[in-house]
Amino acid sequence: MTWRITRQRYSHPMSTTQEIFFVTGEPSGDLHAALLAQQLAQWPQLQLTGAGGPLMRQAGVVTDFGSSEWGTVGIAGALRRVPYLLLQKYRIAQLIARRQPALVILVDFGAFNVRLARTLRRYCPGQRILYYFPPSSWSRQRRDWSFLAELTDVVITPFEWSAQNLRDRGVNVHWTGHPVLDRISPPADRAAFRRKHALPDGQPVVGLMPGSRSVERRCIGPQLLSATTLINNKLPDSRFLWSIWPPGKPGRLDHQADQADYITCLSDSRTLIMACDMVVAASGTATLEAAAADCPMIMVYRGTRAMVVQYWLSDFGTEYYAMPNIIAQRRVIPELLQWDVNPDRVACEVVDLYTNPARWDQMKRDLAEVREVLGPPGASRRAAQVVAEVLGLPGNSEHSRAPSLQPTEDKI
Repeated sequence: MTWRITRQRYSHPMSTTQEIFFVTGEPSGDLHAALLAQQLAQWPQLQLTGAGGPLMRQAGVVTDFGSSEWGTVGIAGALRRVPYLLLQKYRIAQLIARRQPALVILVDFGAFNVRLARTLRRYCPGQRILYYFPPSSWSRQRRDWSFLAELTDVVITPFEWSAQNLRDRGVNVHWTGHPVLDRISPPADRAAFRRKHALPDGQPVVGLMPGSRSVERRCIGPQLLSATTLINNKLPDSRFLWSIWPPGKPGRLDHQADQADYITCLSDSRTLIMACDMVVAASGTATLEAAAADCPMIMVYRGTRAMVVQYWLSDFGTEYYAMPNIIAQRRVIPELLQWDVNPDRVACEVVDLYTNPARWDQMKRDLAEVREVLGPPGASRRAAQVVAEVLGLPGNSEHSRAPSLQPTEDKI
C-alpha cells in the first residue's frame, strides 16, 4: 500500500491565529508539553493543538489524537505497536500537511518523532519544526546527533551537556533547564503540607510509584504492594501513598491498594512526592520529581521475561539507570533491577534507608547536587520564550505565571 501525503492550504477560523501542533507519545511528554502549553497560553493569538494526553487537554490543548498510551517498553511491545504507530505517523503528517501550522513541536518520544520529522521534511519542506526534549538528551555520551540539524529548525534541551553536544554538531539548540523544577520543589514544612492535603502525619510515610505504563505496573505493582506488609513489620504504623495512573482511571491494582486501610491512593504525583518521607519509584521522570522535592528514594525496575532477555543482551551504554545517578554520574540512589524487585528486597532497602541517618543525610546532600544540575526554576517559561521568538511574537508581561497542573482526585 502506498500512502501519499498531499499539502494544501488550510484556513484557520481566525486569520490572526497561529497554530502550534504538539506531538507527544508518553505520559512524561504529556506533562512537559502541558507545562509549556500553560506558558504559551499567555499569547491569545496562539491555537494549541496536537497529539497528547489528559494533562495537555487540561492545559488547553485541543488534542486531535490521544497519544498517552503510544509508548511501549521492550522490543516485543514495540514490534506489536509498529503497524499502529506507522498509521498514526501517516495520519499526523497528513493533518499537518493540510493545516500547515505555524510550528510543530515534537516532544521526546524519539523513535516516533524523529521518523515523523523526516516525513515532514520530505513532504512539507517549509514546515517549521521545534524538538523539545530531543532523543536521549539525558545521556552524557557524545553521540552523533547532527541529523537533527537537518530535521529541525530549533531544539530545546533540558540538560546542559546535551546542548553542548548538539551545538558541536551544528544544531540550533537552546538549553532551558528541566521543567520538573517548575512543578515540584522541597516543601518548607512537610508535616504542614500533609495536614493541608489531609494526609497522615506523625508516622513514616512511603510513596509507591510503580510507573505510568501498563506493563510496568503489572510487573512492579504487586511487588510493592506485597512489600508494604513487610515494611510495617519493621516500621510499625507506616503509611503508604499509592500512585494511580492514568489520573481518574484506577485499575485493578489501584483498587487492591485502596482496600488496605494504611494505603492512600493519589492521582497527583506532585502531592504524593512532596508529602512522603521517601518513595519507591519506577525508573523515569518520577525519580527526577523526587530529587526536585528533596525526597530520598529507591529506584525499581522489573519487566516481563522477554524484557529480561533484552536487558541482559543489550548494551545501553550507561552504567546507571536511575536519572539522579545518570545526572550525578555516580550511585546517588539504590537501583533494584529485575528479580531484585521483590517484596523482601524492597522492604529491606526501605527500612535500611529510613533507619540509617548517615545514609539518609548523604542522599539528601547528593540530591541537592542533582537539583543544581537541572538549572534554575522557570524552564517552561524560558522554553515558551524560545517558541515566541521562533514565531516572532511580542513579549508578554504576564508570562511569569507558575504552572498549576494538579489533578484533584485523591481517594478512589
